[in-house]
Formats: sequence, C-alpha cells, structure tokens
Amino acid sequence: MTDEALLPRADLVGSVSGAKQSKKDVFAYTVTPNGNAIIDDSPLSIDCDVVDNYETDGFDNFIVSIAATYADEKILGENGKTDYDKFKPVLFEFPTYEYLLTG
Repeated sequence: MTDEALLPRADLVGSVSGAKQSKKDVFAYTVTPNGNAIIDDSPLSIDCDVVDNYETDGFDNFIVSIAATYADEKILGENGKTDYDKFKPVLFEFPTYEYLLTG
C-alpha cells in the first residue's frame, strides 16, 4: 500500500509496462521468505499468494491469500493494529482513475 510520499513512484510502476521500461530500480525492495518483493519504504506491505486469476476485457482480477503483513511501527496504534489516521493511505479509484487521499 502507498502513502502520499510514495505516490509518484507508485504511479510510475503502476502505469508503465515493464516490457517497455525497467522498473527494478524505482524502489529498494526486499524479497520475502514467500518469494515476493516488497517495497522497503512502504509503511504497510501485504505479502500475498495468487490463488486464482479471472481475466476480463482489459484487466486481470487476482484472487489472493495473505501470507504475511509488514508494517512500520510508526503507523500502528496502541492496540498494535494499523492506525489509518497515522498511515493515511492513498487509494486508487476505478473507473475514474483518480487518487483519493485519506486521513
């Protein structure tokens, strides 16, 4: 998940084809024990396994199961869970292709 600070780079990797431009150096990343890359600077990362893929016109819809969650302590509340007032994620809205700031 991304916040406002990561948005320009997140937008780039989400909108540019890896076949046309290498994106491997946009973010520093760590490969999880599950074999997936997570962004080091992301305040909240969810490591998932793809269970199924439903292809539709123009989009692939992935069904996933969560393998692990990684969170920076600065976005956690006293209960140890994500405090979205601290995290303030940026959401991407379909079909308008707009970003929505939260918090």
